[in-house]
Amino acid sequence: MMNKKLIALALSATVFCSAQLNASASDITEQNGLVYVPDHSVFFIDVDENKSWAIQAVDYLANAGIVNGKEHCVYSPDTDLSRADFITMLSRAFSMNNYANDDNFKDVKDGMYYTKPISAAKNLGIVTGDKDGNFKPNSPLSRQDAMVILKRTLEKTGLEFDEKMLKAYEDNSKISSYAQDAIYALTNSKLVSGNDNKINPSEPISRAEMATMLYRSLMLEGNGLGYPVYVHKNNVINLCVGDAFYPNVSITNAKENDTFSGLYNCIKLYGQGSDYYAELGESQSMTQNIHWSDGVLSVDGKVMTVSEDIASICLDPYSVIAKEPISTGEEYKSAAVSIKDGIVTAIYYDK
Repeated sequence: MMNKKLIALALSATVFCSAQLNASASDITEQNGLVYVPDHSVFFIDVDENKSWAIQAVDYLANAGIVNGKEHCVYSPDTDLSRADFITMLSRAFSMNNYANDDNFKDVKDGMYYTKPISAAKNLGIVTGDKDGNFKPNSPLSRQDAMVILKRTLEKTGLEFDEKMLKAYEDNSKISSYAQDAIYALTNSKLVSGNDNKINPSEPISRAEMATMLYRSLMLEGNGLGYPVYVHKNNVINLCVGDAFYPNVSITNAKENDTFSGLYNCIKLYGQGSDYYAELGESQSMTQNIHWSDGVLSVDGKVMTVSEDIASICLDPYSVIAKEPISTGEEYKSAAVSIKDGIVTAIYYDK
């Protein structure tokens, strides 16, 4: 991740649904047992395989407290993002609220969740109002305005972007003059990609699209030519261990073009703060039968020792389902147990 000079990145854990999705900032070592690589969001039920390109970004930002969902663990990925929500996301990602004061736009009311973020963005010169001094916080944000605002924000952190001409998109003529430099900078740095060779500059940006753009902006690397670029890495994934969520884990034994999904044997998981690494073993199928009665756990007919803090997890939607194991055969058809040192520490259930 590129060094942020002016605005420090601040991340904080957020809990959604019934799963306690967080990880300690201290050194962590997990060996043996099972880990889960989700192919859907573990925070929101509507960010699924149909939004595969946004899952890692949305969950990373949700875990960091940068994005929130609606009621009942719904993110509404296709909903148009409002101007106020975008500035609020930026403020959380880059700790901008310290720059807020009583100076604000005429139509930004006091005491709203977006009041301080918009004031901070105004004072930093990241956003400007219309000729009447209004910001229109509840209006949808256009794709080109999102790129302009994001570029200004990143420049405040000390980043400098390449200033070549915009590549040839089919709808270049629809891009406003004030947005051309920003659109070039962000497309050249791989923060934004076109759709069927179009930028669709005046179209509203969706909540999923903005999460992806913001996530990539937090993962920028130097390209050796003096400007930042986002590089997608197949071996960097979100990972779950029981009810703990680890964002952006680097798989150390991944081969080129490897992709990951489902349960795996864990050879080793270690890390600190925001840097985690894992060595994964073979994938694990969900074929075990669980019987739980009077405090006794049987797995495929064999009695097992159970950890005092055993986690019972439903994989889809990803959530803690009970304080103790549940027998398979009715709501949950099959399962897989995670065993460490001969003790069952977690059970993953499939409906």
